[in-house]
Amino acid sequence: MIYATDPNTRRPWARKWERILAAMLDGKARNAIEHGRELATTCLHSDVSSLEARGLKFSHERITVAGYGGSKTSVVSYRLLPESFPLARRLLGLATPQNPPHGDAARAYLLQSRGGA
Repeated sequence: MIYATDPNTRRPWARKWERILAAMLDGKARNAIEHGRELATTCLHSDVSSLEARGLKFSHERITVAGYGGSKTSVVSYRLLPESFPLARRLLGLATPQNPPHGDAARAYLLQSRGGA
């Protein structure tokens, strides 16, 4: 799981929503049955809801997957919409400016985006 750690600090994300959002930045659809263990969550619907409250947009698609004993079960698959990628990166402190600042301005930018110490 390359999204399990914050690339700025190389430590695990401090909050659950950050870990979930970092995973969703790859643009892949995820559901609670198949990806619950990977994302370390049992309530993906609530996690997505809390991210939507932060202004992010997700697609919600009802799909059928193999459940217990191979029986079919209906779940909702969530995908972070591309228009939310910039906000997601900004929330995670991964945003980079178009014209990177230099010197003291670079330090101020990193401090503001939580990327510096």
